[in-house]
Amino acid sequence: MTGVTIEPRSDAYWWFGIMWRSSGHRLPRRPGGGWDIAALRQVVAQDAVMVGRATARWTAGAWEAFVAGLLVALAWVRAVARHVGSGRAEAAIMFGAYGLYVLVRGVWGGTIPEGTANAVAIIDLEKDLGIWVEPGWQAFFADHHLGLPAWSAFYIVSQVVVLPLTLFLVYRYRRGAYAFLRDMALLSWTAGVVWYALQPVAPPRLVESGLTDTVSAQTPVALDSDLVRLLYNPVAAMPSLHMGMAPVVAWALWKLTPWAWSRALGLLYPVLVAVSVVVTGNHYLLDILGGVAVVLPAAALAWWLTRAPEGAAAPARVRARAGGPPSGGPGRPRHAG
Repeated sequence: MTGVTIEPRSDAYWWFGIMWRSSGHRLPRRPGGGWDIAALRQVVAQDAVMVGRATARWTAGAWEAFVAGLLVALAWVRAVARHVGSGRAEAAIMFGAYGLYVLVRGVWGGTIPEGTANAVAIIDLEKDLGIWVEPGWQAFFADHHLGLPAWSAFYIVSQVVVLPLTLFLVYRYRRGAYAFLRDMALLSWTAGVVWYALQPVAPPRLVESGLTDTVSAQTPVALDSDLVRLLYNPVAAMPSLHMGMAPVVAWALWKLTPWAWSRALGLLYPVLVAVSVVVTGNHYLLDILGGVAVVLPAAALAWWLTRAPEGAAAPARVRARAGGPPSGGPGRPRHAG
């Protein structure tokens, strides 16, 4: 094979010069003149191997750095999720969550026409599924005098009084379980707020559904007044955050109280909330399923975030076997005596 002479000022000469400077090799020439192509290919192959190895090392290093950074970030998130601050700090967190709700409502809250259109679609879906029973339930409670005014009041009290009071009492008396309960509530709330932004849905009482607004008619709270609408989203039926928050209260009653009646109330509480949101004309049956779909993943994630590290579990078990109280944690309170 004859040598190939490359002009000194050709593009190929420039390219080979770059290779020579970058690889540290002098480009091989044949004794009779011209470049030794076979040797040149060998040099190029060696350079390619070196570049490949360097790239592989850099890629592996970058991937290891990414994984390490991700693990550090997850550890930091879990540490923050397990942390319980002062009463003022925890109150600020809750007010901040409500501020997020108001912000999302103001920017992406949706309009009444959008909410009405989505509500009609949900009603049609329930009719197709054979579960459009909401008007019948409200009429049954009204006709049989089953305490609609009480259900209307409970609809307000469950969210405005019972939920904050539960969080306060757990913080005050069972602080070891508070982080889990708080995180479950915040995660459910956040997921619901995102859902509202993506799919605004008007409640049954605001569309031609055959249901009336019993809360406004039977309690001092007028849900459609300008003042009340400043504080809540009128097109936030799906999912039902009443239902999404009910397991927070239910878990606290079941897990953290020693009395049989309070634990039974914990089992019953989500059912009471589900009935109240339907018979008052504020939610659809599918909204209840939406609330459950929000809170179950939130509970699982909150448990993972707040569970004690592996090394911290053993001392608690040792103390428990020795007769001492566990170091916090979302367990049932020990009975005296």
